[in-house]
Amino acid sequence: MADGTAGVGDESSTGGSFGQMLLAMLLAVIRSAVLGFSGLFAISLWASALLVVFGRESLGPMQKLALSALALGLGTGTVALIFMAGRGYGLSYLDFDLPNKRDLGYTSIGIIALFALQIAVVVVLTQVGVGTADHNIEQTASQGNPQILLVLIPASWLIIGPGEELLYRNIIQKSLYGPFSEYGAVVVASVVFALAHIPAYAAGSTLVATAGTLVVIFFLSLVLGYLYLATGNVTVSALVHGTFDAILFALMYLQFAG
Repeated sequence: MADGTAGVGDESSTGGSFGQMLLAMLLAVIRSAVLGFSGLFAISLWASALLVVFGRESLGPMQKLALSALALGLGTGTVALIFMAGRGYGLSYLDFDLPNKRDLGYTSIGIIALFALQIAVVVVLTQVGVGTADHNIEQTASQGNPQILLVLIPASWLIIGPGEELLYRNIIQKSLYGPFSEYGAVVVASVVFALAHIPAYAAGSTLVATAGTLVVIFFLSLVLGYLYLATGNVTVSALVHGTFDAILFALMYLQFAG
């Protein structure tokens, strides 16, 4: 009887631990999604506030886009700071460090990997009949405003790369290391990162094309997440992200301006 009772107790404990683990994972996913989409909300609030301050009617397309880029940095930074304050974390929680030689090696490989992976995924999607959507900025640039892309080239390194990597890697991915394995955290954070791009691609695109683009973004995010995981330095993923975007914007400008 004693052995049997012990056995029942062990099974109950194991079942409880498993249930608690699943609950912790579910709550972590929900928290990550809330953080990711809170970033979009904060960016929108900052963009509206900046337009009011500087005067919406008095601004041209390039100035409005510059303010949008600034809003991205302010929005992601705001959510990151609120998260850190709520957890009692100091600035030491941020993993922005000067890259060493090893980090620069990862940066070079990461940039090449992003372009190679993008081409590979797009080719596979094309083979199965799935297209991709254009970013709303690309749609605007193609309608006779290619000069707006010139603002985004420096903004990619200064704001877009650091801002998005701060929120989606340093905050969201890092917060997932407890409930998930490290690679599991990379995957979950990449799903949130991809879904957060829906508003940028959904307008004027079909559902299938938008889904195809999200698949591309998901795979690219896996690379960025791995770079952060491997180096522990979000500066690396920010540099790779920023360089990738800057090159894309430069190529778009050459295409549309030409």
